[in-house]
Amino acid sequence: MRTTRRELLAGALALATLPALSACAGSRAEPAAAQPASPQPARPVGLTGTLYARTASGLVAVDLATGRQLREYGEAVPDARWKRLHQLKGGHLRVLDLPSGKVRRETPVTGARVKAVSRSGELVAVGPPPGPRTSTLISLAGPDGVRDLRLGGNVEPEAFSTDDQVMYVLEYLPPDKPDRYRVRVLDLPAGTPKPLNTRDKKPVPEGKEEEMRGQGRQAVLDADAGVLYTLYTHQPGHLHTRDLIAGGDSAPGVHAFVHVLQLDQRWAYCLDLPQPFGMGPPEAHTLTLGPDGRNLFVYDATSGRIAQADTADLTVKRITFGARHAGEAYALADNERLYLAAGTSVQVADPATLAPLGTWQLAGPARGLAKLNGLLLAGAGDHLTVLDAKGTRQTTIPIPGLQSLHHATTA
Repeated sequence: MRTTRRELLAGALALATLPALSACAGSRAEPAAAQPASPQPARPVGLTGTLYARTASGLVAVDLATGRQLREYGEAVPDARWKRLHQLKGGHLRVLDLPSGKVRRETPVTGARVKAVSRSGELVAVGPPPGPRTSTLISLAGPDGVRDLRLGGNVEPEAFSTDDQVMYVLEYLPPDKPDRYRVRVLDLPAGTPKPLNTRDKKPVPEGKEEEMRGQGRQAVLDADAGVLYTLYTHQPGHLHTRDLIAGGDSAPGVHAFVHVLQLDQRWAYCLDLPQPFGMGPPEAHTLTLGPDGRNLFVYDATSGRIAQADTADLTVKRITFGARHAGEAYALADNERLYLAAGTSVQVADPATLAPLGTWQLAGPARGLAKLNGLLLAGAGDHLTVLDAKGTRQTTIPIPGLQSLHHATTA
């Protein structure tokens, strides 16, 4: 799951303590030479399905068999499993079934933006555009109708618990001129805020909630485990809840971390990333989950650093070096390979060891990654490039105004 807060949004670790870093510090592993793209052959047999991509006109659906654009959805927001889209149109929230695009229901709501969608796809939070305000009106729309909540302060809905009884929000402080924010828990049946828990499931004491000042770069949701991982960059001087409770300081030199939010158990933890993570441009940072949810990968294209973290004990297991690139970064992992795209190439690594397996060249700036039927789909400029398991280009599909790939399905 990629990207903005709507589709968005930890022990400090020093470099010397990382298990695999000593082997990397002395000698830099050189990535394999980039493979030139082969001449474009005919469209491969079996390339069928639908690609959902963000373009200058919003979210679009593309037929992979023909390259034809099927539908435009504007600023629609998907549920976690891409079974439905949620779209505001004419003061109504429209719920669309995928892949048909058929309207399931349409409900009048107050608000200008879809803010958060529950994992079931049944509950949707709609609210005002981001900006200074001292109170916030949120419409909660579901199968049984709409409920409006007037909340004190400047809040942005972020996620729901599995049972749709809790909504997590970001509260911006001070509300009329915000320069920081914190995560709060809103009990939906009561309509009142409650404290977030620490990792050991104890309520965070009043005044000990961590306040973040950096930028929420990207979020991925483990829908099966109910955990939201959000990458934050540029966090100098940030104090985690555990540091505030202990009365100590945050880890020196930490400019980036992954905020881990357990949606059903209501606890949060910050997984610190060592420098130079967080030092470069936010868009050069990206994260992705392995298919079994056990490993989290973070890539900083500016420095070339790749980090692998264990989601069970929330520690960084390994850091290694990859190629340095300018521009926006993207990541994707399957059981056999970790793909890291930035600039005009895709690095391929072993997800278990981070050992380099090769570099595949793109015909334009990276615009996202997806997998379908054993093929890698890579956005490259205003085109979709389809690569086989050896990195050989199979076909190219033009997508005018392409900004990022989001999801591919056989349906």
